[in-house]
Amino acid sequence: MQDFQFSFDVTSFNNIFPFYLLIDKELKIKSFGKSLKKILPELKEDLLFTEVFAIKRPKIEHLSSQNFKETIGELIVFDSFSDKTVSLRGQINLHNDYYLFIGNPWFQSMENVIEKKLTLHDFAIFDPLLDLLHVLKNQEINNSELKELLTTVNSQRKKLKKDKEELNKLSIVASANKNGIIFTDPSGRIFWCNEAYLKLTGFSYDELIGKTPVEVGLCELSNKEEINKMLDAFYKGEMFDVDIYHAHKTKKPFWSKSKGQPVFDSDGNVEQYFATIEDNTIVKENEERLSILSSIAEKNINSVVICDKEGKIEWANDSFMKLSGYSKEELIGTKPGHLLQGPETDKETIQYLANQIRQGLSFNCEIVNYSKNKEKYWIRIQGQALKNSKGETVKYFAIEENITEQKEFNQKIIESENKLNSLIENLQSGVLLEDENRKIVVVNKKFCAMFKVPFEPEQMKGIDCEAAAESTKHFFKNPDKFIARIDEILKDKEKIIAEEIELTDGSVLERSFLPIYKDGKYAGHLWSYDDITIKKRYKESIEAERQKYSNIIANMNMGLLEVDNDDVVLFANQSFSDMSGYSLLDLLGNNASNLLMDENEKQIIEEKNSIRTEGISDSYEITTKTKTGETKHWLISGAPNYNLNGELIGSIGIHLDITKQKTLEIQKEQLLKRLEKQNEQLNEYAQIVSHDLKSPLRSIHSLISWIKEDNEKEFSDETLQYLNMIEGKVEKMDHLIHGILTYSKVDTEDTINESIDLNDVINNCIKIIHIPENTKVIIDNTLPIVKADKFRMQQLFQNIISNAVNYIDKPEGLVSVGYAEDAKSYTFYVKDNGPGIAKENQEKIFKIFQSFTNHESSTGIGLSIVKRIVDNYKGTISIESELTKGTTFYIKMPKTN
Repeated sequence: MQDFQFSFDVTSFNNIFPFYLLIDKELKIKSFGKSLKKILPELKEDLLFTEVFAIKRPKIEHLSSQNFKETIGELIVFDSFSDKTVSLRGQINLHNDYYLFIGNPWFQSMENVIEKKLTLHDFAIFDPLLDLLHVLKNQEINNSELKELLTTVNSQRKKLKKDKEELNKLSIVASANKNGIIFTDPSGRIFWCNEAYLKLTGFSYDELIGKTPVEVGLCELSNKEEINKMLDAFYKGEMFDVDIYHAHKTKKPFWSKSKGQPVFDSDGNVEQYFATIEDNTIVKENEERLSILSSIAEKNINSVVICDKEGKIEWANDSFMKLSGYSKEELIGTKPGHLLQGPETDKETIQYLANQIRQGLSFNCEIVNYSKNKEKYWIRIQGQALKNSKGETVKYFAIEENITEQKEFNQKIIESENKLNSLIENLQSGVLLEDENRKIVVVNKKFCAMFKVPFEPEQMKGIDCEAAAESTKHFFKNPDKFIARIDEILKDKEKIIAEEIELTDGSVLERSFLPIYKDGKYAGHLWSYDDITIKKRYKESIEAERQKYSNIIANMNMGLLEVDNDDVVLFANQSFSDMSGYSLLDLLGNNASNLLMDENEKQIIEEKNSIRTEGISDSYEITTKTKTGETKHWLISGAPNYNLNGELIGSIGIHLDITKQKTLEIQKEQLLKRLEKQNEQLNEYAQIVSHDLKSPLRSIHSLISWIKEDNEKEFSDETLQYLNMIEGKVEKMDHLIHGILTYSKVDTEDTINESIDLNDVINNCIKIIHIPENTKVIIDNTLPIVKADKFRMQQLFQNIISNAVNYIDKPEGLVSVGYAEDAKSYTFYVKDNGPGIAKENQEKIFKIFQSFTNHESSTGIGLSIVKRIVDNYKGTISIESELTKGTTFYIKMPKTN
């Protein structure tokens, strides 16, 4: 290597090292940099170094002129006594009879730089803090700044003389840079490089000196266009900035970001080139990963959009553009909310989305949007922030599912239920609809008036009918028989028509019972009560009452049809005529099956007429054709019809048009199939993303381990600490991915219910979890044997106990587990004496990614998994907590056979 000589006057040295300090042997400050004076205006010559600064690293007890020399060649960090916000770091070397400190301020944020009123020109051009300034200014370096910087560099280069001692001092600064640095002569031959470049390439110093950067860096993966771009700039004496694959001695190339600039002599000729080479592999891998995600998202049937950290659209798939009606050019650079929200968009949801995005949190909600042509549609939007290695939000990734049909379907169901309730409400019979557990679902005003109920029908919903019957049995002439008969009817679950009941006041009621089945399963029953007191008391006016009854039937909202034993129509009310499209004249004397049904449906009617001869009543659905040829679906309640002598003369059917309900059921089935398919696609998508994320994480973890093993003796304690922190972050990311997958699978995987001893489960959790020596986990009472999935129970208790153990902040930690039970359920508790949870956060902790601690192992997923498991078992989980005193989780789960 040639012997270069550099010499400087104070001004030129100040331009290169604006934060230097010159200290004599008595530790008096003899000179200092112009920028250092700017941030410490009280700094003066001949002040003692120990009066102005305190050394933090290396740690030296009782600093003096004798032991100050121990700092030579070490990384030194010291603070200002007068301004606690100023810290300096760098190196101290001997310079003649003086100590020379070369370094820079150690700022924690851009605010520190602004507070000190520093500008770009207060730093050396090679100072690493320039990168920070460039990033924080969004890398917006315009041409005038670049020219000014180049002018400064050329001006400084002209003043430098080839002095070996000063070159070595400059080398110290360049050597400390984490990026590779090289100097070449005008022909492009390397004559100097730092240690970072040797580590990047794997070559030795002797193997690099005399070669060109192209000879060193060229490999099979190198992009020829980028190489030509770099060479063209080099030959023209211009700056270059290229991203390119760089060769490595081990034949494993890496992505590099290479920046170079010429250094001119006094005549304007290039006398050497200065270049930095940064390992850009991780950035490129992240870009490739994002490209893969974009490719997957492009083919997703749901809308997918990627936004920058400000929420502005950077990319959207075809589904998003098709749904919104906007082109890609119209979308890019806009915020989705500003473009798509309209007058009916819920303001609270808008505020929720804004808050989540502002805080870099995930979001999941339903919202109304408007397309370009002002058509309203509903979407379910799920999104999350994409963060860099520093935890800073860089982008947002969101999936939007069009749920407009689902919303409309739900609205139609509600409207249909309202119509049915309105029909029941206005019936002249007392109607009571109970579910399979004898809870009131619907009751009308007639029923309440009939039994003198002091409540409105709406207030009766949810009341236990068994208790209600017991409290009202005094209305009936034979109370015990009344209760026994109800029990008998519910046990047999057979249809009852017009059963007479006598009341204590002499009134007579006619009661009917209709069991209800849904998908082949018993789903409840319908009671109807009619007061027939007058009919019983005045037999002589039975015909008049019959006529009155006929008028009621004729005008009821449900169709009534009376046929003889040959299915010939004897009577039909107006509602039936309206439903079928046939007038009463069209119907009377004609066979009902021939008019309304095809051969398959006729066979059903024949079967029903057959069982009518046996005195059986039932309900069934049938498909018919109206007079105009329109297909209808009817629910028919049929019963045998007897004359006064008790002879079977035909049958009577009550007809309810359920065409709309059937159509909604079909739409519901189609929608459920679509949702099932989309869930399968989302699960496959989660597996792909998990694999793509975990693979590079494992590679990063392995690479860090190899770097530590290969360079353990060379790295400083601080560097090893940083590497350990990186490993920790990688492991936490791995835990996070695993947790997300576990959370997504909780209610999708098949469970195996078996008898399991929870004592064994808890003891196994204690063995698995790392429990500090100052913490105990105990079982207060012997836990029961329950029917459940062992793996799910292990997940449930392991997450809660692990949570408790990790966050205990007391000298002696205690976690206790126990339970209580009643006839229908178990209530388990997990109690700790940890820091407690603030009341405002107690409901939020069960939501995914909600974490209110800085603990390094916290992912914000564990308790959301617990909540999901408990929900799958139809249980509940609650919390009692007080800050500084501890927390108790209560899990209530129903008993199963």
